[in-house]
Amino acid sequence: GRNHLDDWIFKSHSENNTYSDTNESEMILGNKIAAYGDAKRYIDSFRKGDYALFYSKGRGIIAVGQIVTDTPTEVADEKYHSVRMIVPEKFNGDVKALPALSPNEIKTILKRNFYWASTIKTPFLTGAQVEMLIRELKKKHI
Repeated sequence: GRNHLDDWIFKSHSENNTYSDTNESEMILGNKIAAYGDAKRYIDSFRKGDYALFYSKGRGIIAVGQIVTDTPTEVADEKYHSVRMIVPEKFNGDVKALPALSPNEIKTILKRNFYWASTIKTPFLTGAQVEMLIRELKKKHI
């Protein structure tokens, strides 16, 4: 069956959004960030031009994209924004093969602590900080 992983998606310019029960490879392949059921409201706080970071539980950030739609699309129990993927540029559907930026690496790059917990509101990232993470993640793809 489908392998549902706990994901965090967090974005610059607003407080972090967390939800689970989404499918990483489906989102990356589909160029979208999606939420289901009660978590759908999180999608409304994303705006066109925001960065969306795909966080794989236990590994770190595996992908980064930028929201390209003005308003989210709702289909049955799913709500999503379309995303232009920045990293990875090409994706074959194998999430485990994607390099990840671990929480420790992220801390080192940004010189600050993040708490990967849904109950704690963490400081949001600026565009410049996300761009630093994108550069480091791209290096891992070479």
